[in-house]
Amino acid sequence: MSRIGPKSISDEILDTLQLDAPPCPIDEVILKILVAKPNLTIDPYEKAQSWSDRVLRYLQTHWNDFIENDRQPKIAFNSSSGYMIQGPCFIEPEVDSEEVKEQKRRRVYWKDYYNTLRRLDHKEFEVLCKKMLGLLGVKSPVVTQYSADEGIDFYGHLSLADLLGQGSIFPTFESSLKVWLVGQAKHYVKTKVATPDIRDLVGAVSLGRAKVFGSPKENKYQDLEIRVCDPVFMLFFTTGEISSFGWNLLKRSGVVAMNGEMVAAFLADKKIGIIETGTEVQFNYSEFKQWLVS
Repeated sequence: MSRIGPKSISDEILDTLQLDAPPCPIDEVILKILVAKPNLTIDPYEKAQSWSDRVLRYLQTHWNDFIENDRQPKIAFNSSSGYMIQGPCFIEPEVDSEEVKEQKRRRVYWKDYYNTLRRLDHKEFEVLCKKMLGLLGVKSPVVTQYSADEGIDFYGHLSLADLLGQGSIFPTFESSLKVWLVGQAKHYVKTKVATPDIRDLVGAVSLGRAKVFGSPKENKYQDLEIRVCDPVFMLFFTTGEISSFGWNLLKRSGVVAMNGEMVAAFLADKKIGIIETGTEVQFNYSEFKQWLVS
């Protein structure tokens, strides 16, 4: 058995806390974990009290880091007391706005999405990434061929007019403000994305902009027409995790990434595969797969 301490306790809380768990004092949470341990040689009541502040600091660091980097946190703190922890999707009726309540109702299924992502094969995940561009407003997203894709798996472009919903008949100034979204998909279950993967994407997009490919086909990706001054967002989506060095490189380079949990949260926000029956809302795997292949 691994050594029990504040760090291992905080890790266990992050791994096991239900997304909609109601608020509970941190010492009670620690005590519940300790008394469930077999062959415990320490006093659980004494340790629950003495470790509570250190466990809270670990959990606060998790919250701050995940929120700062636009990731889905695995715990939250009750608005009435920082000593009370709760599931990140627990709804506080008197505090949360209707918008926040609705997002929490969607996000409560993000683990279902996460488990579903891990069941996809590599080709299905690339198709999913293309479909995600569509959810972002890209009208005709493209997924490249599975092999010999030159390091680019999906791409498309949209205009400011698309984002603003200005679907007018005649061209507007906003229509000329276009941005490209070009990305790479990595279906990893156990392997972590590292800095070489991210550098490969940056190099692939730079070569794609210049129309320089290793393939003998001169007209490869004819619709990937990135002009010299066109802005480009480089996207890196994975079903797995990203190493700490990988996150540092992403943050400093401007490459926009989502790990498996972030992709799951994104899909939850878009309510993909959700079936609503009256007041009942639940995730349905078959509905999700039907959307994926449609």
